[in-house]
Amino acid sequence: MIADLPHCPVPGEIVQLAAPEQSLAGDALTFILEPFQPLREQLIAITGIGLEAEVEGDDPLLRRRNLPTRADGQPLSVLAAGQPGGQRVIFIHGSPGLGEEWAGFLADVPAGRLYLAPDRPGFGNSGPTPVTDLQDQADALVPLLGTPAQPPVTLVGYSYGGPLALRLAADHPDRVAALLLVGAAADPGLEEIHPLQEVAALDFFAQMLPTELASSNAELMSLRAGLEALARDLPGLRLPVTIVQGTADTLVPASNADYLRAHLAVHPATVMIEGADHFLPWSHAPVLTRALDCLLEAQTVQRSEASVPDR
Repeated sequence: MIADLPHCPVPGEIVQLAAPEQSLAGDALTFILEPFQPLREQLIAITGIGLEAEVEGDDPLLRRRNLPTRADGQPLSVLAAGQPGGQRVIFIHGSPGLGEEWAGFLADVPAGRLYLAPDRPGFGNSGPTPVTDLQDQADALVPLLGTPAQPPVTLVGYSYGGPLALRLAADHPDRVAALLLVGAAADPGLEEIHPLQEVAALDFFAQMLPTELASSNAELMSLRAGLEALARDLPGLRLPVTIVQGTADTLVPASNADYLRAHLAVHPATVMIEGADHFLPWSHAPVLTRALDCLLEAQTVQRSEASVPDR
């Protein structure tokens, strides 16, 4: 059984969640397969095997809409569920990825909330044209933040979506209330380009790849530069941040969480899940749901306290 959060973590706290107990045979199998873990995670990330999520087209609670076209003429397609006008939470997928990956979360939206899950530019229904720069990807998601007159949003960023959430918060501090970062890339020193990525980026081979894989490869090759630019803005962020990270993640190593803890001015709450890999939205969805609830409940308390007049 997967352990859940024992309590809402406070800023600066590190909560360690133990791995489920295994039998002796299970421990032996884990030991034998451990050398193949990086290959397994890479295969799942590329193919999406085991991560499928179906979106019911006739579900009245789940709807897709296209926001006004972006500057490049492509649409921004968004899945939405919950109460229109409710407290907005934006779920940002990784690379490659789709908004549908968050369908399990959108299927059960608490009252008073509106959940939005976009297909990022270059993926799904948001157009085939790759947007390779982290800043440009963030700029394309700005319409989801609403108007300055609306309450600020909470961002959930998974994998590549993590630095996107940080970029949006740094660029629009008055429109982002809190961040939940899940297996989020952050440390530019950990970003390496494999020779096969360079080959895949050549026009001849890129045209042979599925659109979403070509888009993913293009944006990942430029991620290091985006993280280096982001690093200069991390100390200026003044908002609640919760990090959820698997200790056995080989795609985005756990040291990314250490990097964020060292560079963010407001010390983040951190949930480290022992033995967990990169695919936390599928393997540990209840933990993410609880962490998100904690962030939103803290905002509600803060607003209530702010509304009480001084005596």
